[in-house]
Amino acid sequence: MNQIEYNDNTVWECVSDHRTQYPNPIKLSKGEIVKLGELAPEEKWKNWVWTENVKGQGGWVPVQLIDKTNDNLEGVVKEEYSAQELNINVGEKVIKIKSLNGWTWVRNVSNNKEGWIPDEVISPKAFQL
Repeated sequence: MNQIEYNDNTVWECVSDHRTQYPNPIKLSKGEIVKLGELAPEEKWKNWVWTENVKGQGGWVPVQLIDKTNDNLEGVVKEEYSAQELNINVGEKVIKIKSLNGWTWVRNVSNNKEGWIPDEVISPKAFQL
């Protein structure tokens, strides 16, 4: 799946809560060399790979953001990346920034915090002001 970038301020409503399971998300820099582990086992999260930085910190990273080496055990990060998830409640409004592999990086309208949330918690229709 290709990354989708959003360049507008369309507002979307969250239809369910989301809470992060990773309080210390991995952050990667362009050009960083990382170790690659297993692919996400769930079909709906395919194309996410468990990745560890040189400090041993791990997290899920979209496979599209890594140039794999020949042995597929390491890779080079193609762009800045943060696995920061956003805690969100039903009814909160968000602006989509980019979507990739069933997740969307959003900005919460009420507090301007940003992070990833699963696409399934976002209403399929834009919120009408």
